[in-house]
Amino acid sequence: MKIKNLNILIVLLVAIVTTTSCAKNTVKTTETNSVAETTVKPVQKKNPIKRVNATEFKTETEGKEVQLVDVRTPNEFNEGHIENAENVNVFDKNFMEQMAKYKKDTPVYVYCRSGGRSMKAAKKLKAEGYNVVNLDGGFMGWSAKGFKAVK
Repeated sequence: MKIKNLNILIVLLVAIVTTTSCAKNTVKTTETNSVAETTVKPVQKKNPIKRVNATEFKTETEGKEVQLVDVRTPNEFNEGHIENAENVNVFDKNFMEQMAKYKKDTPVYVYCRSGGRSMKAAKKLKAEGYNVVNLDGGFMGWSAKGFKAVK
């Protein structure tokens, strides 16, 4: 009798754990020709940072009046940068104060050498309410495409 009660208890515990762990997923079930299909929707981040490749970045910025910011060091910037970019070093302790001159509701296009620092800058800006676009691959990706750079 004790073993039977123990088996029932184990089955109940497994059922409870299974149903509560699955309850967090969004599940949509549809039936087609008597066959049930289940789709689990992935969780999406709210307002992700827009990331574009060099070609898209060029299309969205070249010849247009945009907020274009190179977040590299001044030395890196002086070695070559995208035309009309302004330099605001993400490592500067006053980075966010310097960024205050840019409009939050107009896209701020950011880039660095390879995309890592500009993504960090983009996250800081996004947290403060800026509309940000990050150049995937950074200035290296831009240069690899043969796009124009100035000194």
